[in-house]
Amino acid sequence: MSKKGQLIAIYASMLAIANVAAVKVVSVGGWEFTAGVLPIAIAYLVSDIGVEKHGKEFGHKLVWAGVGGLSTVIIVSQVVVSLPGESVVNQVFAASLPILTASVLSIIVGQHTDVWLFAAIRERLPYRPTRNIGSTAISQLLDTVLFTALAFSVLPLVLGGTRLPTATLLTIIATEWVIKFGIAIADTPVFLVATNDS
Repeated sequence: MSKKGQLIAIYASMLAIANVAAVKVVSVGGWEFTAGVLPIAIAYLVSDIGVEKHGKEFGHKLVWAGVGGLSTVIIVSQVVVSLPGESVVNQVFAASLPILTASVLSIIVGQHTDVWLFAAIRERLPYRPTRNIGSTAISQLLDTVLFTALAFSVLPLVLGGTRLPTATLLTIIATEWVIKFGIAIADTPVFLVATNDS
């Protein structure tokens, strides 16, 4: 598999894992966030590596590949739910329909914004860590607000699933963004090593 193919495979896998994991709301010390925070942060890192090594056009292709993968997850998961028989799998996949749908929409907006910001920062600032941290900080905030509002407030009204109180939504947004921003800072050495030959 080519290097580009590997990036696409990792990226799409992280998005799929993130959206199943996002069904679980984790509470630590009064802070609430979804379990999908880590794989989505890895997806952003992979996107930044892709843009740094292969350019903005590849970054946008990467996003569309991820959207295609997520769309496939939605279709197949709903076929699985519709099959006869009861299983905890049904509960997870049925509950994740608003999450998967919200993810597709927020990824289209957030990840394309990330690719655009990364490329814009790259053109203006020569210091490589600013690309990874700067683009991710802004685009992840947009992604997190959009995803959380759609997945846990708006889409459950239409598709079913869990609706969370506004206070919980705000806590999830704040917590996840802080965690994602922290991960963007922490994964910068990985970004630098992975793009050292760029």
